[in-house]
Amino acid sequence: MEFKLGGVRVYLSFGFFAVLAAYLLLDQAGRGGGMLAAVAVHEAGHLAAMGVWGGRVTALGLYPFGVRLEKRGLLPLGRECAVYGGGVAANLLAAALWGILGVQGQFWAANLALAAFNLLPVGRLDGGVLLRLALQRWLPGQARRLELAVGFLLLAPLFAGGFLLLRRGNATLLATACYLAAALLRG
Repeated sequence: MEFKLGGVRVYLSFGFFAVLAAYLLLDQAGRGGGMLAAVAVHEAGHLAAMGVWGGRVTALGLYPFGVRLEKRGLLPLGRECAVYGGGVAANLLAAALWGILGVQGQFWAANLALAAFNLLPVGRLDGGVLLRLALQRWLPGQARRLELAVGFLLLAPLFAGGFLLLRRGNATLLATACYLAAALLRG
C-alpha cells in the first residue's frame, strides 16, 4: 500500500502487516502493545530530530523488520549523528518520563530495551550506523573491516545466548542474531 501524506511518500509493505499480525498473534504475554508504542516513539524521535536539524523526509517505508526513512541530501556529520541518535533519545526520554510518573510497566521497559538494542553498533541499527559514520570519517580505508570486526565481536555473545535460549524453546534471540549478522554482511 502506498500513499502521500504531507508531501511524504508512505509505503506499507505486505510483509510488514504479515509480521505485525504474527507478532500480535504469538504475543502470549501481552507485551506487544507496549513494544509497538515504544517503536512508534523511537521512529518519531528520528523524525523529530530530522526536523530540528534541517533534514527533509521524502519517503517513509514500513517493512517486515524495520522502518526506512529516505531524506533529501546529506546533513553534516554532527547533524546526521543527531538524527540517528534521535530514536534512542526519544526512547530514553519516554522511559524517564514514565519513571518520574512512577509507571514502570511494559511501556517503560520496552523503551529501555529498545534504546539499548538500537545502541548496539551492528549493521543497520542506530549504533551500527553511528559506528559506520565515525569510521568513515576517521578511518576511511579500514572502515568496513573494522565495522565487521566490531559487529561480529558483539554478535558472538548474542549467538551464544540465542543457542542457550533455544534449548529452552525460545528462538527469539537466535533469530535476532541471525538477522543482525545477515544485515551486517549485506552492509
